Amino acid sequence: MLNSSLIKKILTYCNDKNYTLSTQPGTINIIYIEGLNSNGSLNDDIPNYFNDVRLVLRFQEPYVAGIWQASTEPGSYYTSNPMNSKGAARIKFGQYKAWSVGVHGNSEPHEALIQVEPITVHRDFNKDFKRTGDKLDTGLFGINQHWGYDQVFNNIGRASAGCLVGRTRDGHREFMKLIKSDIRYKQDSDYVFDTIVIAGDDLLKTTE
Repeated sequence: MLNSSLIKKILTYCNDKNYTLSTQPGTINIIYIEGLNSNGSLNDDIPNYFNDVRLVLRFQEPYVAGIWQASTEPGSYYTSNPMNSKGAARIKFGQYKAWSVGVHGNSEPHEALIQVEPITVHRDFNKDFKRTGDKLDTGLFGINQHWGYDQVFNNIGRASAGCLVGRTRDGHREFMKLIKSDIRYKQDSDYVFDTIVIAGDDLLKTTE
């Protein structure tokens, strides 16, 4: 679980970037941190690993409502065999208000957050598993927030072509339960959620 110092860094980082966090009781904030372990330490961000975190933060105790292993990047399969001729999608760091509750998948349909508004991605045309130098592409690409089919930690496999993916089914169910507990969703089932995606190494440079 993240310690109070790291939570303060996240809040400071979001403030410095002018990201909007909901402080209203009964609301949640969705944050993905790339290259971070669940204990708050950095990792090497090796491609094709579930070595990022999915975080639900709220402004009431406990502040960290949930944290799970995740991936913000496509795995090796879809990097080598992209679904788009421009290259696999790797989401651009930032904040987007772009997801509503819906159903993801054909072989194993499940409740998820479905992209309903445009976001910006880097296109990994040279298949080097990096954003550096990649062209940006903005639009509706089906970049959903779904589960990773219980894939092992060190092999994303076909579980992600560029979506925001929680590794396990059970963890994802916990995530969706928290999403649907938000008072804004209870008032409007079509509510569009914000999500923030952060680079872990950039976050840890933040001074509280």
